[in-house]
Amino acid sequence: MPFTTKDDLRNEDLDMLSQPINRNAYFYETTGTTGKATPCPRNMIDVISSNVTISMAYKDLFQSVFGDEKPVVGIFGPTELHSFGDTLTNVCDNLGFCSVKAWPYSPVVGFPKTLEVMKKLKINALMCTPGLSMTLFKAAQKYGYDIEKDFDVRMLMVTGEMCTEPMVRNIESIWGAKVFNFLYGSQEALVISVCDRNNRMHIFPHNYIYEVVDPVTGEFRGFTGEGELVVTMLNPGGKPLIRYRTGDMVRIYEPEGDSPIPSNVIEIIGRVKDRIEINGRNYAASEFEETIMANINKCLGYQIFIDNVDGVDEIEIKIEMLTKNDESEESAVNIEQMFKNKLGIKAKVAYSDELSPVIYTGALVSWKAARIVDRRKKSEGDMEKDSAQRIIENKVIRTE
Repeated sequence: MPFTTKDDLRNEDLDMLSQPINRNAYFYETTGTTGKATPCPRNMIDVISSNVTISMAYKDLFQSVFGDEKPVVGIFGPTELHSFGDTLTNVCDNLGFCSVKAWPYSPVVGFPKTLEVMKKLKINALMCTPGLSMTLFKAAQKYGYDIEKDFDVRMLMVTGEMCTEPMVRNIESIWGAKVFNFLYGSQEALVISVCDRNNRMHIFPHNYIYEVVDPVTGEFRGFTGEGELVVTMLNPGGKPLIRYRTGDMVRIYEPEGDSPIPSNVIEIIGRVKDRIEINGRNYAASEFEETIMANINKCLGYQIFIDNVDGVDEIEIKIEMLTKNDESEESAVNIEQMFKNKLGIKAKVAYSDELSPVIYTGALVSWKAARIVDRRKKSEGDMEKDSAQRIIENKVIRTE
């Protein structure tokens, strides 16, 4: 059967739907930052089948951190209109938890109010993007909060951006809390997988058929293995997608040992479009982040600059640290050596006191648009780069 693609959703718009809008429970759209927004309706079959599965998995996850205690959960989604807020509020309802919705980037809320609420209510668990978790920490420092004395954050659940294992450990080093890369999905395809207490992501075999295909040719590689993820939704929902190319590079394999969730494990390697060509070889986004973050802690952000010097591609990495010391200089040398030995790339690491605010746009646009500055290219238009810059210029993201 033919694939369904993002372009199909853009071109067909409401004609993609399998039933009239009034037979659905919710209507969302994609953000539209990099092209025409696409419709994402959900009926109650969609909502129940997805949210019950999430709730069952997270009951065990929360117990692994809080035991029988009922935590207060902060749901800090990307925007007020994203399904993130409704989905996770419903999950918290199912688990009997008090949830607090606040959007730190919103001009209605902002960081000062968010931090005030975190302290006042003693919020125990945060649900947000990896980037926001680090920005929230920076904001707490800026406004004079003591992380240990003023807050009681014992768990962070991050999603919306690529988050490798080294990045999980880094966020744990900043907050002194347990961190889970807890959810993978999209507005279009709903929640596709959730993590267990061991920070392993598992698929929903009763909600989807999962395929792995070659990201270039589309050739079927199997139901496990590495490649672009293709999903077929099994529920007769508001817009069931058939052989939908997610645009995400994944690795799917059977769980090892005693797994809390019995289904296959899925690792998110990065978007197909986020692959980077250096000296004729393609690298996944995760390869760059894992190499940068492997031997550093208390990092608040990084950005990569690519140049071509005398016909050879080289990169410069700028890193913002919570504190810089002699170990930081040693870490810089280690990162440069790892790029050379592991990836075959000449790299130079420098530390920065304040990175460009464009790195905060990752969840709204892409990891590549937020993290990569490719100086090899001419100044031709790049829709994602332009979108990221507009977000900053229009103060859609405000860290003050």
